[in-house]
Amino acid sequence: MKFLMKPLAKTPMTTPLWTALAASLFIGCSPQKQAELYNHSNEISNSLKSTLGFLDGHQILVKSMDDQPIVGAQVLIGEGLNTPLSGNFLTTDSLGQVTAPAEWNQSLPITVQAPGFVRTTFIAQLPDDIKIVLHPTKSTPLQYEVKGLAQDLPVKNGDDQFDFGIVMPALTKMDLLSFNLESIISPNSDRITALGQNINIPSNISLPKQNEYYSIVNITLDKPNFRNYFPQKGIQRMVSLRARLPFKNTVDSLRSGKSFIELVNQFKIGGAGIRDINIQNQNHQLNIPTSELIFNDQKNITAPVVRGNETFLAVGIAHQSGYLIPTDIKTIPSGKSQSMALLPNSDQRFLGILKLTDDLKNGNDRMSATFLPFTMQTTPKLLQLVNSPNLIASQTGKHFEPHQALLPTVSTVDGIHPIGTYSVLSSAVEVQQGATKVKIMAPQWEIYAPNWVAKFDFPQWPIESDNSNDAQSEQHFEITFIGSTATSQVKLGPDMIEAATHVTHSSTSY
Repeated sequence: MKFLMKPLAKTPMTTPLWTALAASLFIGCSPQKQAELYNHSNEISNSLKSTLGFLDGHQILVKSMDDQPIVGAQVLIGEGLNTPLSGNFLTTDSLGQVTAPAEWNQSLPITVQAPGFVRTTFIAQLPDDIKIVLHPTKSTPLQYEVKGLAQDLPVKNGDDQFDFGIVMPALTKMDLLSFNLESIISPNSDRITALGQNINIPSNISLPKQNEYYSIVNITLDKPNFRNYFPQKGIQRMVSLRARLPFKNTVDSLRSGKSFIELVNQFKIGGAGIRDINIQNQNHQLNIPTSELIFNDQKNITAPVVRGNETFLAVGIAHQSGYLIPTDIKTIPSGKSQSMALLPNSDQRFLGILKLTDDLKNGNDRMSATFLPFTMQTTPKLLQLVNSPNLIASQTGKHFEPHQALLPTVSTVDGIHPIGTYSVLSSAVEVQQGATKVKIMAPQWEIYAPNWVAKFDFPQWPIESDNSNDAQSEQHFEITFIGSTATSQVKLGPDMIEAATHVTHSSTSY
């Protein structure tokens, strides 16, 4: 691809007086103060150039996930302040955009940061007009609670069935990059008592009052309200799955210390209800029916041949308006077939997940996954599991400063074409969820790279900011290699995630 660089008109405006004056002020200033002065002088310079008709260079547009321009976002073009371009630290205007320096003529990283959003870097960008979409941060200390009832469950006392609702946010393709069953079954729990023993039930489960016999003892189970938590305001699509388990086996398993996640093969998911909620207040009440959608279609999926220390997990999916509604969950032995419940007359997909069996139990997020349309007989291909990445970093004062990422090797598979590499650096933060304080990993820096890369360098952000990682907190660095069955090229950012059909993911903590 050829790029024609148009030089600036040779007028006195090319090197304006205010730029020279600002440059003279840099001597003796701290790096942070220099960045602020460069930022301010460039903003004035670009504004006047635009007014007088001398603006040149490519446009970088910064938007939020809801396609709104982000005003006042800081944009760094290159590896650091003034490197390799002068005037490379800019601020977006009222349209959410900046004009890159006309001297930009090589492959460079572009980094963007704005208050309330995750810092984002696009690696190896050639001169062009570029759109960068920022995700909101998730580190608000007090989270928004949504609780209520799963309705229309077919509770019948004495039928030896454990009827419950699983209430969860509808999944998106972004959730598939590091999918684990905690996306469906909450790791947080509420406690009930049965047979004189405390039993932990996931907080996002709604368990209406029901009586069953255990041998000759009548047991009452009752946890009617689910609880879910969200880090920011806005519209959230919620799904309530109607599920049941055999009563006695379930009680025995829970009393012995097993988790709900270990019981997924016994789940019978029969249907669901969907509601959108506009989260604005700290506490919301939401009751959701579970019988609006009926999962009464069936198709088979065949597990690929996997190693003895690996487990293949399949999730049936109804794909609706960009959201993913789980319809069934099963672990399937290597090379064996399993019938999966699906929503009829819908865009039927399946999510196939490969994990080390031990990782299913210990919560390690390493996994390989594929997301494809369902056919009558489906045997998916998967990328191999990859080792953890290495992060070269240092501590500067109270901050954790990443320098370089060394990534694991990913083997190619016929028919799966590399799209890109997606990385996230997160910090552990403590948030309040109801009466409980919970540690979550809040993304601080997202990095997108074209193709599957072996390493990359972190640009040096010019000024200290709220997005800087606290060296005292736990750091989590995760890497996802993204592939597709299609061969067409995809732009970096959310577009490549939407195009993904295969991913392999691993992480490390510090």
